[in-house]
Amino acid sequence: MERTILNIAAGKFKPLSMNNMEYPTFLINLDTMYYAHTSPEAIEIHYDEWTKTMDKEYFCKADAFEFMERTKIFFDEICIYRFLEHVSFTQVDYFIYLLSTITKKGALVDVIVPNYETLAKKLLQFDKPGHKGFQARNILLTTELLNEPSCPHASIWTPDRAKYFFELEGRFKLKELDEKFMFDGRDIYIRFIAERL
Repeated sequence: MERTILNIAAGKFKPLSMNNMEYPTFLINLDTMYYAHTSPEAIEIHYDEWTKTMDKEYFCKADAFEFMERTKIFFDEICIYRFLEHVSFTQVDYFIYLLSTITKKGALVDVIVPNYETLAKKLLQFDKPGHKGFQARNILLTTELLNEPSCPHASIWTPDRAKYFFELEGRFKLKELDEKFMFDGRDIYIRFIAERL
């Protein structure tokens, strides 16, 4: 059975599910940083012509909100790795609503975000200048709590918050949650998978 996958703020990361995908996939990697890219309009034409017999992969340079507001494609899976924390807390509900408008029933939304409970513990336990490893921890904590002013972290995520926000309007149900997920060499993430109801 073929699968359509949207990889939001993909950068260079592929969806983790691609490691054992057995079916033809139509993958859209969405990020504002791509130099070489295909327009959303051209991707939709390719989607309409897709024979569902082979993998197709596209790189799309577009804003995630604008893409979700306008696309006519419905997805079996959406991956959001290290992006949701950049969505302003005032827009989180709308972002989740948009996810629900472009996913099929039973679709999975795979999310990796910094776990602020883990970061808070690291901050409280090890935030003493002069202690061994302080500089490395300071870089990690500052990056994951604040990030750069041009791309700040704008919402806080913990396991309880993930469940609350994704289940708030009854559009999704948390299916899996890993509070100590190792990703890109760091052990400070939550990975959760929400299912579209």
